[in-house]
Amino acid sequence: MLRYTLLTALLIITQITLVAQLAITIPCEFETSEKLLLTWPYNSTFDTTTAKIAGVANEYADIDIIYNPDSTMFDTTQIRSFLQIMSCDSSNISFVPAYTNTNLLRQYSPITGYGVFTDTLERYLGNPGFDNYSRPVDDSLTQQLANYWSYNYTDYSINFEYSNIQYDGLRYLFVGDRILSENDTLSENDIRFALNSYFNSGEVLFLPNPEQSGGGSLNGLENYMKLIDFETILLSSIPDSLPDYTTIEGIYDELSSVVNYYGRPFNIVRIPSAPQSNGRFAIEESGANLSYTNSIIINDLVIIPSYGVPYFDSLALEIYGETMPGYKIEMIDASLLAQYHSGLHTITNIIPQRSLLRILHEKITGLQPYSHFVKINCLCEAGNQVDNMWLYYKVNDDTAFTKKEIHLVCPMHFAVIEKLNPGDTVSYYIEANSTQTQIFYPLSAPEGNFTFWMDVVSDESETIFGQKYSIVPNPGNGIFTIKSSNLSHKIEVSIINSNGQLVKSFAGRTNELINLQALLSAGYYTIIVKSDEGMTSHKLIINN
Repeated sequence: MLRYTLLTALLIITQITLVAQLAITIPCEFETSEKLLLTWPYNSTFDTTTAKIAGVANEYADIDIIYNPDSTMFDTTQIRSFLQIMSCDSSNISFVPAYTNTNLLRQYSPITGYGVFTDTLERYLGNPGFDNYSRPVDDSLTQQLANYWSYNYTDYSINFEYSNIQYDGLRYLFVGDRILSENDTLSENDIRFALNSYFNSGEVLFLPNPEQSGGGSLNGLENYMKLIDFETILLSSIPDSLPDYTTIEGIYDELSSVVNYYGRPFNIVRIPSAPQSNGRFAIEESGANLSYTNSIIINDLVIIPSYGVPYFDSLALEIYGETMPGYKIEMIDASLLAQYHSGLHTITNIIPQRSLLRILHEKITGLQPYSHFVKINCLCEAGNQVDNMWLYYKVNDDTAFTKKEIHLVCPMHFAVIEKLNPGDTVSYYIEANSTQTQIFYPLSAPEGNFTFWMDVVSDESETIFGQKYSIVPNPGNGIFTIKSSNLSHKIEVSIINSNGQLVKSFAGRTNELINLQALLSAGYYTIIVKSDEGMTSHKLIINN
């Protein structure tokens, strides 16, 4: 009786509903997070795994453990003692009293986003709805947490499991197609419209839920795909002899046919699922799905499952290490979880940072056509004022990163890496600071960063392009023309002083007089000229 009396009390606390929201941002798991959310299982089979997750993650984020507030379990001393036995420091672990039916948090626990309620951007909890599966206490958890944390709250009008959704944070919402049968009174377009409104996504792509690869009747997207950044997807692979092989490869074809927020195809990295210790794979729904995509990203830590199959476990470690350089990667045995149709990702959830701050940047990696300079473009979304942004880069064997200010101009913030030579290798990362927080992109910086290298053979074409423009007169007094051998055409011009600071950015035309005499004092400047054909830079000397 006490259990349901307290539950009723939790639910009747004044509810704050999402009524004044004007904008929505749903951050991704691979963005900066405040805390990792867990439920204490009170089950010897799973207590150890939960303690191991908390022990590994508590150096990278706060840990909140949901515990049963019944009188017989109200004291958390027993849990803390168990954590201590498991060598888990509980000093930054908080305990949240709430009721649940299961510990499958990712299926039913809140979708946390940022919304505008008054004049500020605030976190809110969205309830994904799970009442198709007769777990009323699980269904109530989002409301319980919103009341306990005093968060804004909203109910979603359709049923879905959060574990069956992957969102790139900017454009694409990937959804397991079981959601269609879970909401059979609604049309596909109705469901798509609702999801777009909840996530503020641009596109919804329904993907088939493989039904013969284990994972149980609630097998979700987390068991075969994972977004690890705005541009990269990990996708499971299985032997071509298995029943779901065609389904998985069809998913690969669908993912390959779409373009990400930056207008280019996603980088799809295949990661083989593991067989059982006897070498056999699941061939029916009731089997165990031993997928390595059921992992946890919490800031610059990645926790991936191991299944006691050395070759596949080692291969998974190698693939994560290559695709997420600089991240700390840990493995935790998830064999028993898989037998019960669960996983590391399934029993956890992420609560994002208190204040929205994210860096949007189309990363530059791999071989690039030679240019003696590279412009690093980015944007910053923030719930508070952005104070500054910085580019850190090093070339070849530099031992330290050079720090350079990123110019916060519209429509795109930028900084320029200059004086590059053919064959140079450049490593870089980006920092953003607001009035409340600081972030890096990638999160694993400086150990992890983006790396590209200049082609050795293509500098001639760049030189030819650069020769299409000239600054006349140069040296001069600040009144000059950007000459072009072609007829007058549109260009974008940025002028940067010798300290790397943006002096002026404007749109203009070639062969027209530009008068910046009052703005430019004596010294050296870099003029960046961008047109439909490409981009080039020139030195300008002012000798007033």
